[in-house]
Amino acid sequence: MRLPRHPHAPFAELVRIETDPAYRDRYFPGLSTAIAQRGHWRSAEAEVLVRRLRAPP
Repeated sequence: MRLPRHPHAPFAELVRIETDPAYRDRYFPGLSTAIAQRGHWRSAEAEVLVRRLRAPP
């Protein structure tokens, strides 16, 4: 997805980093890996929470 380049648009660079994996990997190496790892951690935390909620009191 190509976003229009508007130098005065707030957060335009952040949007590009979020939506363009090639751009992110070129200029922010390691960020994709960190984002994926964060997702795995959050999934693990959500699974623990679901198990606790389903457990009998």
